[in-house]
Amino acid sequence: MNIRKCILVVVMASFFAITAQAQNLPIDGETKKVLYQETVEIDSLTKDVLAERAKVWMTQFYKSDKLDMNDVANSRIMKEGYFIIKLTYDYKYKSENNVSYMITIASKEGKYRYSITDFKFYNVKSGPKTVVSLETAYAKMNTQNKGEANAQIPKEIATLVEDLKKFMSTGLIKNKDDW
Repeated sequence: MNIRKCILVVVMASFFAITAQAQNLPIDGETKKVLYQETVEIDSLTKDVLAERAKVWMTQFYKSDKLDMNDVANSRIMKEGYFIIKLTYDYKYKSENNVSYMITIASKEGKYRYSITDFKFYNVKSGPKTVVSLETAYAKMNTQNKGEANAQIPKEIATLVEDLKKFMSTGLIKNKDDW
């Protein structure tokens, strides 16, 4: 009976270790920073069309004409964005936390690549003067907060990427009043 319990404990511990590793944020091997990146092929579109769509998408999605970088010669644009996640503290209270990032979209003939990196983190209540890299904040989080961050950050990024891909492929802006 004791051997069965030991085997069960080992199997369960292995399962939880594998599950916990699978849910961590994607880290770039070179920079050791959180990185979401993908190259998307759209063979039917030119570099110029893709670059223009990327620019239009950024101004619409972020509701601002200001870009942090607009390298027309290399068909590359950058913009800083952010979203809010809620983390639990003292086992029952929720705090709002700002997660900012830099998104870069580069275009070539028939394809574009988005890169979302340079994540920063701060508690909204404490203010932007307390900003640290997401990697630093994540290292200091307790297990519950890491789980919450692992659930919320990829969800926010997935929403952003889905909107980007839809616009880049169709060139159409989603109608918010579509009923």
